[in-house]
Amino acid sequence: MNGLYGQLFTKLTLPPPSAIQGKTILITGANTGLGREAARHALTLGASTIILGVRSLTKGEEAKSNIESSTGRSMQNKVLVWPIDLESFASVQAFAARVRKYIVEEGGRLDMAIMNAGLASAEFALTRDGWERGLQVNVLSTALLSLQLLPLLLRTKERDPSSQPYLTIVASDMHKSIKFPERHGDRIFPALNDPDQWKKSQSAGGPTERYGVTKLMDIFITIEMARLAPRDECGDPLVVVNAVTPGFCKSDLLTREKAPWILKLVQALIATTVEEGSKPLLHAATQGLETHGKWLENQAITDPGRIVTDAEAVIVREKVWGEITAILRDIDPEICTEYCSRDNDPIRKGLPVGLLGCPPYGLQTIGFAATARPRPPPPQEASVGMDSSFRVT
Repeated sequence: MNGLYGQLFTKLTLPPPSAIQGKTILITGANTGLGREAARHALTLGASTIILGVRSLTKGEEAKSNIESSTGRSMQNKVLVWPIDLESFASVQAFAARVRKYIVEEGGRLDMAIMNAGLASAEFALTRDGWERGLQVNVLSTALLSLQLLPLLLRTKERDPSSQPYLTIVASDMHKSIKFPERHGDRIFPALNDPDQWKKSQSAGGPTERYGVTKLMDIFITIEMARLAPRDECGDPLVVVNAVTPGFCKSDLLTREKAPWILKLVQALIATTVEEGSKPLLHAATQGLETHGKWLENQAITDPGRIVTDAEAVIVREKVWGEITAILRDIDPEICTEYCSRDNDPIRKGLPVGLLGCPPYGLQTIGFAATARPRPPPPQEASVGMDSSFRVT
C-alpha cells in the first residue's frame, strides 16, 4: 500500500534501542516538527549525542530544553544546538565546518545524518544567493550539505569498521503527482528559477507542483550519491544513502509559509502527528545495506513514482545532477572531486568489485538504484577500503 492510503493502514514503529544506542545523530530542521520529534525519539532510544541543526538558535535552545525535560536524559546524553540556514550557502558551509571541527579536532563522531529541513511556499521569492527559496533549501543546500557531511560519515566507518553510517534525505510522495515540464528544456534550473515559469507551473500542476519537483530532485540526489558512493573491496557502500517520506504530517511546513488553504484544510483533517511521522526518519537510518539508494515509504522499500522509474528518468536525473554539481562547484570548487563525476561510476565503467580480495560479483542496476548481487563472504583478512579522496585530515 502506497501513499496516503498506505499511511492510513500502516502502524509505524521505532527501531530497536540497540540500533540507536551510543550513536551520534545529526538532524537538520530540528527545532520544530518532524526534526524535533525525531531527536526526541533518538534520545529516548539512547543516542549518545544529538546535533540539532536549527535556523534560530533561540528556538533551538527551546527545543533542546523541551527534549531533555521530556526524556529525562540531560545528564546522560548531549544535545548540541548549531545554527544552519539553508537559504544561505555560506551558512551551510559554516555548519559543515562546525561538524568537521567537532569530529576532527574534538574527538566526536557522526553515525547518522538526517536531511530533514525543508520549505513549502505558495509564493515565488529569491534568497540572497539568487535562487528560488524552495529550490535552494530543498535541493541545492541539501545536496551541498550532504556532500560535505559524507567524508565525515566515512571517517566514522574508517575509525570503526563495524559501524554503518547513514545519510538519509527526507523527500515526499508528492513527487508522484507533478508535471515538471521544465525537464524537457535545455537547462532545468534557470527555468525553475524564473518567476514567470513558476506561475505557469503552479497554475498547471497545482499548489504542490514546485514543492513536489524539489522533492523529486531529492530522490535524484539520493540515487546519484548512492551510485557514486565509495564502497569497500566487496562492493558494499561505506555509507548507506537513502530517501524517505514521513507521510502527510501535521508539521509546520505548511503553517509557517503562505501555503494554499486547501492543503492546510486537508492537513488538519487527515494528516498524522509529527510524533508518528518522525518514526520513519529514524527507521530509514537503521535499516541496513539493502536500503542503499532506495525509496522508503510507510517504512518499506517501495518503488517511487513513475517519473523516477520510467524510460526518460535516467536522462532527466543525469541532467539534474549535472546542473546541481555545476552550481555547487561555483560555491565550493573542492566539493565534488571524483564523487560527483559520473565518469567514475563503477557501474558505468563495468569495473569488477573484487579487485581487493572479494569475488567480482559487480554491481547491478535494478529498478532505479544500484544494489549488489549476493556474494560469498569476504576473506577474513579483508579490511575496509576507504577512498583516499574522502579522508578527513
